[in-house]
Amino acid sequence: MGIARGPNLIKDNLVFGYDTGYGIADNKTSTRFYAGKSVDNGFYNSGANGNILDHSSGYGGYGTVQTGALDAYGTTQNAVYRNTGKIRFGPTGGQDIGTLTNGNTYTFSIYLRHVAGQTESTSMEFDIVDQSSGGYNYTGTLGSNMTYEWKRFSVTSTHTNSVNYRFIDLGSYQGTNVFEWCMPQIELGTVASPFTSTERSSTQSLIDLKRTTNIDVANVSFDSTGQPSFDETDDHITGTLPLNGLGQPHTVEMVFSCNVNQGSIGSRKDPFSIGNSSSHQYSALDVNTWNMNWYFYGKDTTFTNSPLMVADQFYHIVLSYAGGYSNNTNKKVWINGIQQTLSAGVNETPLLPNNPNFSVGRDRGRNTAYWPGEIPVWKVYQRAFTEDEAKQNFNAYKNRFNI
Repeated sequence: MGIARGPNLIKDNLVFGYDTGYGIADNKTSTRFYAGKSVDNGFYNSGANGNILDHSSGYGGYGTVQTGALDAYGTTQNAVYRNTGKIRFGPTGGQDIGTLTNGNTYTFSIYLRHVAGQTESTSMEFDIVDQSSGGYNYTGTLGSNMTYEWKRFSVTSTHTNSVNYRFIDLGSYQGTNVFEWCMPQIELGTVASPFTSTERSSTQSLIDLKRTTNIDVANVSFDSTGQPSFDETDDHITGTLPLNGLGQPHTVEMVFSCNVNQGSIGSRKDPFSIGNSSSHQYSALDVNTWNMNWYFYGKDTTFTNSPLMVADQFYHIVLSYAGGYSNNTNKKVWINGIQQTLSAGVNETPLLPNNPNFSVGRDRGRNTAYWPGEIPVWKVYQRAFTEDEAKQNFNAYKNRFNI
């Protein structure tokens, strides 16, 4: 699915960027540039004795494949099964499936629907490893929540039952109820991510808008909707920018939010940093209790009229450098389309490296100042922005992020 970016979003000379699809992408829906959090689906990927779908114990197996039936995505890529009664995914005994290990927290998700003209059951078991703690979310109501259209259900449970319990139960002990299912997924954690029939690695989750640079989300958290988030402890995204030096014209654009009011944020937090802070070959946005600063070539440039951030509210910011001296003639900043008044810069030309390293969510050089909040859009351009262009991109994003 594409992202509704609004009219005329500036793309010229974009060299790197990401967009998590906030407002569109969630636990069921992926976008062209955000496939969902990384996941290893134990239903299909093999463990020591095969994957879960290699095993069935009791209750009549998995049912019969419905040839030509469309899956929940409207395709024939994933098999659709029709089952009567109850399914037990995985063996009851002690075989090691490679998933469902005692002590781990898992989320099981699956698409279900009733079958027209067939017996329906309002009471269905839906659990992981036969646990009542968090494992029976839909017992007694699962069937009544199902319809004749595909609907995704999920359940989360921490495995504290017998170590030999490595199975998942779905259905009713009544042998006459009929239902169809497809696209099951079992994964570590408390979030049901968009379905994959194999695995989605940490570099296949979030895709560079230019498709030239790998983005690794191995060090990022995910909220309950499946969106990446930054926890102020150790979350970050790092990489190398295909940029012709920070001494050349460039623009950084970002949509971000903070988990707390800015007045409570304390000392410096960095939503992003580029270059080497220890040698001042560096560009970063610093946010503290009192103000925002663009730290550029060893000099803080304070935004004297910047708003104090309100918790969980999104802001759009553009930081543009026209090249030449690092002074306020060549540097411009817009927040939510409003140009900021900047404190003095320096009359020196930055001597910054080509292809600099970057971090989103922290100070890259010192590995500190971790950001508390969300950064769903981050982009770098090899050119300066005009005021009209900064406002144009703000207008393209403001409705989507309710700015």
